Amino acid sequence: MHFIGLPGFMEIYKIDRTFQAQAPENIDPARTRPDVPWAWRVSDDVGCLNPIVARVFIQCAEALNNKKLRRGDAERIKQALHATKTELRNCEKSFRRLAVENDKIVQSIKEAGGIHIEKRVVNDLPQIANLTDDATLFIACAKRALQHIAEVLNEFYGITISNARFDKGKTQLKTLTPTPQGQLDILDLFTATIERVLNLRNFLDHTPKKTIIENFHLTATAIQPPMWRVDPEPAVPILPEMRDTIGGLVGFAEISFFHGLMDNLDPPPGPFAYVIQEIPEADWDKNCPIRFRCELQFVSAT
Repeated sequence: MHFIGLPGFMEIYKIDRTFQAQAPENIDPARTRPDVPWAWRVSDDVGCLNPIVARVFIQCAEALNNKKLRRGDAERIKQALHATKTELRNCEKSFRRLAVENDKIVQSIKEAGGIHIEKRVVNDLPQIANLTDDATLFIACAKRALQHIAEVLNEFYGITISNARFDKGKTQLKTLTPTPQGQLDILDLFTATIERVLNLRNFLDHTPKKTIIENFHLTATAIQPPMWRVDPEPAVPILPEMRDTIGGLVGFAEISFFHGLMDNLDPPPGPFAYVIQEIPEADWDKNCPIRFRCELQFVSAT
C-alpha cells in the first residue's frame, strides 16, 4: 500500500481501491470535541495498479519525499499532481464507458450479419446513448489535466502558464538562466498532443472552427464508428484517439515533472548525485507500475 498526505486528508492506495482518510484534527480543526472519530471512504474504484494513479501521482509524489527544492512549494506541486491524476481518471472513465457501449454495438452488428436494410431503409441505426456527453466530458477533463500540469511547471520554474498555453510557457522558460533545455525539448515533444486537446476543447464553444462529434453513421459504403473532428479537418475515430490522448498526457505529466524536479535539486554533499532511473517496462512492479525513480547514486571521485 501507499500512503500520501494531502491538505485535509490522507490518500491510501491499495492495488484495486483508493481510500481517503481524515483524522479528527481535519474533521474538527478547532478541537471542539474530544471524541471526534477518524473517517474514511472509498474515493476511487482503482488503486495503485492503475497506470494513471501509479505514474501521474504516486511515483511523482513519492519522488518529492525528503527533497529540498530550490524553487517551488512541494505541497502545491503534490496537489497539482493529484488534480492531474483525478482529471485523467475522469478521462479514463469516459473512455471506458464509451468503449463498453461501442463494443456492444459492434458485437450486435456482427451477430446480425450487418446492418439490416428493408426497402432501402435502415431502421434503428445503432447509437451510443451518451456519446456527446462523455466525449465532451473527456475533452474538458483533458484540458483541465493540462492546466494542472502547467501548475506543476509554474511552481518549478517560477513562470505563469495560464489556460494551458504552453507555447507562452516556452517563451518564459527561454528567459531563465540557465535555460532548462530538457524541459523545452519535452514541451516540443508533446506539442501535438497539447494542441489537439486545446483545439477540441476551445472549438466546442468558440469560432471560427467547430468541434463536431458524430455517433455511428452511414456512408455510401459502410457504417462508420463514432468520430470527431475540428471542422473543416477530417474526422477521426473517437475511441482510439481517446486512448492515445490519455497515454500522451500520462507521459507528459510524468516526464515534465521529473525534468522540473531535477532542475530544482541542489547537488547532495559528498560523492553522490541525484539521478532519474527509468525502469524497463518488463521490470515494472505489477502492482504499481511506476516508470521512474529519483535516487541518490554514488559518483566516483575519479
